[in-house]
Amino acid sequence: MKTRLVVAAVSSLALASPALAADLAPSYKAPQLVSPAWNWTGFYIGANAGGGIARNPTTLSISPNPLPGAAPIESFTRSPAGFVGGGQIGYNYQFAPNWLVGIEGDLQGSTEKESTCNFACEFHNTQRLDWIATVRARIGYTNGDWMYYVTGGGAWAGIHQDFALALPGGPTIASSSVSQTNSGWTVGGGMETHLGGNWTGKAEYLYMDLGHISNQVAEDPVDTISTASNIHNHVIRLGLNYKLF
Repeated sequence: MKTRLVVAAVSSLALASPALAADLAPSYKAPQLVSPAWNWTGFYIGANAGGGIARNPTTLSISPNPLPGAAPIESFTRSPAGFVGGGQIGYNYQFAPNWLVGIEGDLQGSTEKESTCNFACEFHNTQRLDWIATVRARIGYTNGDWMYYVTGGGAWAGIHQDFALALPGGPTIASSSVSQTNSGWTVGGGMETHLGGNWTGKAEYLYMDLGHISNQVAEDPVDTISTASNIHNHVIRLGLNYKLF
């Protein structure tokens, strides 16, 4: 009889144990893995590629003062356009916690070029930008993996201009070439996002005022033909950056 009671008790306890364990076990949920927020602070290097187009107000004139019947002064806009690509290096500091300040320098080659002729193609003018460089401050607002910024600073460019006088269908009578390094300023803005690992990508627009360029040729012993352009460049580009540390 005792043996039967012991067996019954053990059996009851065995059957009740899972339910009792379930009641007594504390509730438990697997921890959710949350990726740490991207921090923009640090040095970076990268590359960029895009396109540029200039809108350069230009004048063509004769000196001394034009005589009756002489060619009048002409004003027009030159638009050298082409590929722009190169590299950049910079530093960002994120604070407060969604604001960012930084500095960036870049250097890129340019194929921006345009050739025109005026006065029934008597005057031939070729203008090109060989390279562009900037050093700029950046102020941005961060939202997780995204950053939106404005930028501005100094700009430099290598500019070349050829100017020639030729009779229609005939040989060149006179010509001159000028190559110079111009300095100016730039402003713009863009957006940048974290792509994964230490990589970020950006899209950016820059406006550049790069001073002016001029040259001249002698039409005859009395008259000199001159051309002068103010260089205003627009650049749209994509960039890829790698955060060093």
